[in-house]
Amino acid sequence: MEVLAASEEEKKIPMSPKGKGRKPEDEAVAPTIVVHPLARPAKVQKRHRFLALSFVICVLLPTLLIGIYMGLIARDQYFSRVSFSVRSVQSAPAIEFLGGISNLTGADTLDSDILYDFLKSQQLVEEIDEEIGLRQYYVCPDEVFDPLYCLRPEASVEELVTYWNNMTEVAYDGSGGIIELSVKSFNPRDAQTIAEVAFKSSGRMINDLSNAARADATKYAEIDLERSVDRLKFARRRLAEFRNETQIIDPDLDFQSQMGVITSLQEQLTSSLIDRGLLELTTSRPDPRLDRLDGMIQVIEEQVELQRGKFGHSEGSQTEAYAEMMGQFEELNVEVQFAEQAYIQSLANLDAAQAEAQKQSRYLAAHVRPTLAQTAGAPKGLMITGLTLFFAFFMWLVGALIYYSLRERV
Repeated sequence: MEVLAASEEEKKIPMSPKGKGRKPEDEAVAPTIVVHPLARPAKVQKRHRFLALSFVICVLLPTLLIGIYMGLIARDQYFSRVSFSVRSVQSAPAIEFLGGISNLTGADTLDSDILYDFLKSQQLVEEIDEEIGLRQYYVCPDEVFDPLYCLRPEASVEELVTYWNNMTEVAYDGSGGIIELSVKSFNPRDAQTIAEVAFKSSGRMINDLSNAARADATKYAEIDLERSVDRLKFARRRLAEFRNETQIIDPDLDFQSQMGVITSLQEQLTSSLIDRGLLELTTSRPDPRLDRLDGMIQVIEEQVELQRGKFGHSEGSQTEAYAEMMGQFEELNVEVQFAEQAYIQSLANLDAAQAEAQKQSRYLAAHVRPTLAQTAGAPKGLMITGLTLFFAFFMWLVGALIYYSLRERV
C-alpha cells in the first residue's frame, strides 16, 4: 500500500479502510501510521573547511616544498667507494689451523674495530682538512643556495665532524674484517680525492700502530743491549788503565818470560856449582878460578833472588807484587769476557725481538680502490618526497582522529 506525506492535521485523524472518518470504536482495530519528514540536504560545515585546510597545510604543502627543494635546489651528490681490510704478515703455526680458526679473528679484527672508530673520529677529519682542505669541497659557492646539504663556511670543527659523518657511510663486516667506506661529494672527482686521502690516513694510522707494537716488542731488548754495551766499555776501559799503569800488556806472557829468566839463571847456577865442585877436587886455595866461580855463583844467586822477588813483596820494595798484578789482571779479564758474552747475548735477543716484531707488523690492504662515479647517487628526491607525503599524511590522520575523539567527549 502506498503511503503519502500529509499535514499534521491529517496525521492525527484516523482513517477507515473505506476512506471515511474512523469512529472511536474502530481505534482498537487499525494501527496508527506515523511518517517523518525527509532529511534536509547536507551542507559544508565549518569543521569540514578546517579539516581540508589542515590537510593542505600539514600534508600537501610540506610535500610540495620538499619536492620543489629536491628537484630544483638540492645539489647532486656522487659516491666514491673504497673497500679495505687490515692484514698481518704473521703466519700461524700449522697445528693451530688443524685446531680451528680461532686465530683468524685475533689482532687483525681488533685493529679493524679501531680503524672503524678512526674513520668517524675528529682526528681523521682534521688530517684530511689539513692535507687537502676538506671545507672547500663541501662549502657551496656564492651563486649556489643549498642550506640543507652545504656546509657553512664558518662551521666549527665539531660541526665539520658531524657533517663528515653525514656525508660518509662506513660498513664493517666483523667476520671478515672488511671495511667499506663511501664518501659523498658534489663532484665525482672530489669524492674520489677525499676517499683516497681518507684511505691514506687510515694506512698511516695502522702503520703507527704497527710501529708502536714493534717499539714495545724491542724496547726492553734495546735497553738490555745498551746496558751490555756500557758494561763492556767500562770493563775494557779498566783493563786499558791497568795496562797503562803496569806497562804490561799480558801478565801471562810476562810471567812466562820471567820464569824463563829464572830457569836460565838456575841452570847457570847449577853449572857454576858443578864447575866449582870439580875444580875443588883438583886444586886448593888460593886459586883465582875458585874466586871467580864463587863470585859468579853469588851474582847468579842474587839475580835469582831478585827475579823471585818480583812475584811477591820484598823488603824495602815500593813496586806492586807480581802476584797482586796477576790477580787484578785476571779479575779485569774475567769482567771483560763476561761483558762480551752478555753483549753477544743481548745482540741475539735484539735480533730475535726484531724478527718477531717484523712478523707481527700490519698493513692496510685495499680490495677496491676509490671509485669514480658517473651518475649522482644522492639525494634521492623521489623517495624523500614520497616518505614526506606518507609521514605527513600519517601524522595528519592521527591528529584528526585525536581531535574528533576529544571533540565527541566534550
